Amino acid sequence: MEPSLTRPTRWRPSLPWSLMFLLLCPVTVVGAQDLRQPTPQTHVLADVRIVPAPGEVIDSGHVVMRDGVIQAVGSDIDIPADARIHRFERADGDAPVTVYPGLIEPHWVIDTEPTDGGSDEPPEPPAGRHPLIRPDARIAAAHWPEDRIDALRRAGFTTAVLAPSHGLLRGSGVVTNLGEGGLSGNVIDPRFGQFASFDERMGRRQFPSSLMGAVALVRQTFSDAQWQSQARAAWALNPAQPRPEWFEGLDALDSAINGGTPLVFDSEDVLDTLRILEFVQFDEARLAIVGHGHEYQRLSELERHDDVVHIVPLDFPTTPDVEDENDRNVSLAALRHWHRAPDNPHIMHQSGLPTMLSSHGMGQPTDFLKNLAKAVERGLDPDAALAMVTTEPADWLALSDRAGRIAPGMMANLLVVEGELITEEPIISDVWIDGQRFELASIEPPSVDPVGTWALTLGMGAMGDVEAQLVLTGTPTDLGGTLTVMGNESPLNDARVSDDQVTARLDSARFGGSGTITLKLTISGDSARGNGTGPFGEFTLRGQRRVAAASPQMTAAQTRSTQEAQ
Repeated sequence: MEPSLTRPTRWRPSLPWSLMFLLLCPVTVVGAQDLRQPTPQTHVLADVRIVPAPGEVIDSGHVVMRDGVIQAVGSDIDIPADARIHRFERADGDAPVTVYPGLIEPHWVIDTEPTDGGSDEPPEPPAGRHPLIRPDARIAAAHWPEDRIDALRRAGFTTAVLAPSHGLLRGSGVVTNLGEGGLSGNVIDPRFGQFASFDERMGRRQFPSSLMGAVALVRQTFSDAQWQSQARAAWALNPAQPRPEWFEGLDALDSAINGGTPLVFDSEDVLDTLRILEFVQFDEARLAIVGHGHEYQRLSELERHDDVVHIVPLDFPTTPDVEDENDRNVSLAALRHWHRAPDNPHIMHQSGLPTMLSSHGMGQPTDFLKNLAKAVERGLDPDAALAMVTTEPADWLALSDRAGRIAPGMMANLLVVEGELITEEPIISDVWIDGQRFELASIEPPSVDPVGTWALTLGMGAMGDVEAQLVLTGTPTDLGGTLTVMGNESPLNDARVSDDQVTARLDSARFGGSGTITLKLTISGDSARGNGTGPFGEFTLRGQRRVAAASPQMTAAQTRSTQEAQ
């Protein structure tokens, strides 16, 4: 049978396609608009006290943010019609809600130990390259320390320099904001600085196994880099001559030698600082030294190099425990430094040396502001202290047009604080990064009275449960108390109530740790649940009130409930 040449009949719509499209299109668009709820991109912090920069104060005004950038700041500005307005109630009627610029951490070391295929050993370096010499190394997205970024935010930092951790010449760091989205969503400068240290050894009878060997290796590497740069420049002018050998990775040192990017040396002690100052003799180099807190001991020698930037950690030593006579073997030098360390920032500022402050070396970054307040108590000017963590690092990072102040055109990196920022226990309500809000602690009047004795159970995970006793005294607006764990009692540094939540902080020294323990409890009658953090990690909390103090703030129902429990 021959195939039919007749075209098969096709279905034809009774209406033209163009008309059907016009009829259906509005329905589709309306449906999409009904389903999508756009995220507000414009926010206003309304009727707040504003500290736009060190030494500047606006007693009451607004901060307008649009698309992650500050649009307007002041007391006489119009609030955009499409803005989401944020107003803040004060838990303490005498403490104003104040907005500060986000803090900048100039040196935050992250783990960049290289591995190859899951092996514990670092991969083999390129031929002819020493494994501790890696000036071309870069921080990758996989190095983003998600678990540690939150700790920096809670300390008030919104921007940081992430520094590499391994080697004598460690490669470049990254300047980044500290919001969500990993490194790809936050990076500002993907290649910043050249980081170095003399405190790295090979061990196992390999070179270098001593300080002398480490210094010699770094010196030879810089010398090779200078030779390579000059030799290749000469060959480029006269290609007829033999082409010089090229050593992989050494080109990365050119920018540090010629001042294109900072050369950042990590110093272990004051002698190491003097060694670094003697070592770096490159005329154009922009040297920065990450210090140790002992700078006051050899200040006159540091002042001879007034163009060197000093990044000073606020990792003050803890109070020596001399209650037990067996623990009284504390050297005079250690006692002297314990006494003088909080004076160091003030002494550095008085000297006129360029100085920034860092949480480098601290077990808990949340202790940073407490130590900053201690430095202010010991003479450091409060405006200078704020500049050392805002405008000074912004200038060093070439970000003064985008960070360190609250002004139109700046990144919307802000702190919302109840009262003052530089206090022993500041209450940071919100951290804003690129216009995104991270709520840390709500500022609301107390709705419960937690005063009394609480039997707590700390859930320590694999370590099991630990019993403790929390005693809260005073009133909801003026709390004090103690925490006792396994017979060790420690006073609370700070305790506050916001709505039905209690937040208490204390020093962990009496429990064998270093840093601050934070307890957060939600109160429901005479029961409480929450969580805590400290140098030993995170843990859960559950508790029952055994003895309640009679106070005017307690309701009759609360009193009857407590009496029945007893």
